[in-house]
This record gives sequence, C-alpha cells and structure tokens, in this order.
Amino acid sequence: MDEETEQARVEDNSRATIGGMITGKVTKITKTGQMMAFLTIEDLVGSVEVLVFPKDYEKNRDILIEESKVFVTGRVSVGDDPVGKLICEKILPFDQVPRQLWLQFENKEVYDTLADTVMDCLRASEGRDQVVIWLARERARKILPARWNVSCTPAFLEELTAILGEKNVKVVQKGLKV
Repeated sequence: MDEETEQARVEDNSRATIGGMITGKVTKITKTGQMMAFLTIEDLVGSVEVLVFPKDYEKNRDILIEESKVFVTGRVSVGDDPVGKLICEKILPFDQVPRQLWLQFENKEVYDTLADTVMDCLRASEGRDQVVIWLARERARKILPARWNVSCTPAFLEELTAILGEKNVKVVQKGLKV
C-alpha cells in the first residue's frame, strides 16, 4: 500500500508473488464441509492476508504452518478494502525455490579430462537442482536432463569445488514462474 495515497500499489485482479513468513493461520470449514485457510504472510515491510481455498489448502496443508517461510503467487483482490488480499494460486516453501548448479570448465579439453570424475560425483547426488555445464572458451552451455538433477548440499558442493576449483562451482537461484 502506498502510504501517501493509501491506495494499493497493485491493481485488482492482477497477479502477484509475495514472500515471507506465515505469522498467522485461521482455518474455516466451507458450506460444503471442506477446509480453507486465511494466512497472514509477513516480511520486513509489512503483512498481507492470503486466502487459500479448499483445493489449494488440501494440496499444501503440510506447509501451511506458522513460521514457515513461503512464496505465494496469486490473484490480487483489493475490492473495498484499502489493504487488499491475495487469493492463493500457488505456494512454495523457500527451500524449494528452483536452483541451478553451474559447473564451469576452462575449455572442451579440460571438460574431457574431468568429465568422468564430475559425472560420478553428480551421479551420487539426487535432488531437484538443475545442472548446467559451461565451457568458457567456447562460450557453450549445456543444461543436463532432469535425471541428472542434484541436491546442492554443502558437502556435495565441497566435493565438486575440490575437483573444479571454487570459481568454477556456482549455485544460482532461478526465478519463480508466476
């Protein structure tokens, strides 16, 4: 909300993504006997009320707990309320934000020399983080298929850093798809 005009900064029915901690949760039973929730999501700037309808509540009930840190994408509902609400369409815990693991090789020859060792290391890790191979001299990028996705734990990254060097192993947060 704009403090000077007391108008919402987003338009009614527009889509928005917010991130913060669930600081309040009130559940209600609908007329059809299904559960829904009213969440308060708070960040460093303020708080927003989020309505989670039954279908989304059932799908996400395990993460809809107080003190969970989440991103919520949804439709803005301003109506007569100057503060407005967000109607939940998608909710994602902070730790499930997509990431990419970038592995840089000086050139194709260095890649060919280290490929077996690196691939053995990748094979030992399973997760949801996508792997990107970058050949610096050739300026060539290859995104590995999903079966090569890894979990970028500190121990795993340490192992890769020992093989490739610190400047050649980077974890990048991917943007949320709204």
